[in-house]
Amino acid sequence: MRRLETLRAAIGASWPEPMEVPGSTDAVVLHDPAELRTYSSWVGLATTTRRGPLLVTAGVGVPFGDGSPDVVVLAHEVAHDVNRWRMPLVPRWFDEGLAAYLETVELVGETGVRFGAPGPTLIAEARARGVLPLTTLETLNWETAGFEEAQGYYRSARLWIHLLRAEEPRRMRALETALAGGAPWRTAWPQARAGLDEERLLDTLHRWLVVGSLPTEFHRYTPPTISLAERALAPWEVHLVLAELWQVGAGPPDAEERAARRRQELDRAAQLAPDEALPQVLLADLQPDPNSRRAAAEALVARYPRSPEAAVLLARIERDEGGPPEGREEAARHAVSLAPDEVDALTAFALEEARLGRYPPALESARRAVALAPWNPTVFTTLAGVLARVEQCPEALATFQRAIDVLPDRVSQADLAGLLRERSRMESSCTAGR
Repeated sequence: MRRLETLRAAIGASWPEPMEVPGSTDAVVLHDPAELRTYSSWVGLATTTRRGPLLVTAGVGVPFGDGSPDVVVLAHEVAHDVNRWRMPLVPRWFDEGLAAYLETVELVGETGVRFGAPGPTLIAEARARGVLPLTTLETLNWETAGFEEAQGYYRSARLWIHLLRAEEPRRMRALETALAGGAPWRTAWPQARAGLDEERLLDTLHRWLVVGSLPTEFHRYTPPTISLAERALAPWEVHLVLAELWQVGAGPPDAEERAARRRQELDRAAQLAPDEALPQVLLADLQPDPNSRRAAAEALVARYPRSPEAAVLLARIERDEGGPPEGREEAARHAVSLAPDEVDALTAFALEEARLGRYPPALESARRAVALAPWNPTVFTTLAGVLARVEQCPEALATFQRAIDVLPDRVSQADLAGLLRERSRMESSCTAGR
């Protein structure tokens, strides 16, 4: 925990301006890499679930070690987590390149941090295998790359980020500031890239490689105040964690078997803790039939009236799938009263307040959801919908576009088409209403 919080503060210092991050990040640290490979082929991952940001990694059993995760792996995943708040879902090459660059974090004294020192093999591999041009890097398909190919992608992305930060600091500061302010990548990057002399930068990189060293950057950071508390997880909670690992992991077994194993873990958690709402809520959310899912959620709210998880599930179902207006309002109010920082509760409440003509609380709730989950398309479509109702059309359309801009690279065509249709509808109706 101390390493996580210290790395988070130190890596945050790499940004032009400090940023307060709302909410929290869950972290799962397994015993060793062999255990992690049960669930994922990666040595670590940073992702998001309905419950929020999640880091997953493993300890290392080196002789005389303390069982903590490898610092480089931990720093890489923490960098992904920090970057997600500042510039959600930038292209893979930029995200991975920046995380690979920031994993070089080196604490200097009590308040200093240095980035950019190369690992023992980076320079040798770059000399032997070269670096991809930036124009090529922007078009790569990371998901289909083999291991050796992907290693080249990471190396090239990391070195390009290094070049840009060292040789074009004003350009990079302007880009990062624009992204942190909500500018979409598709407009911020062309502006930052305009006039970039790639040939000169590659010549600079060649000189670095000949000399055998890379420039570094130094910052000051404020060490965090860390208060730790510890308790053992109950057995049912362990099964919930294992279920989540089957959900977010990557690699074998296939998706169908992973889903079956996740359900097995949830079933086991529910059996061990029949009085706990969360396992039942997660199982209800797996119901494929919308009517059955809504009925299960309603039953859970009645059975566990003080459960935030049950209340949020029902509010989300009512928000996404409709239902009697009276039921939607009641479900949204109940959810936000029990879970004021859950984005599904906040967005459901915002839409219901807007439907009833109560626009100030609707806008407040929607903007709070955006602050809590700036990588989530739903928070932007919700805010855009409320803005459209009060005829703030330019901001509504720009906000809706942000929902499209933060879609993941592998978004389904059906989801994308639905958003495009809704944007067209908003363009027509909001323009007509001005």
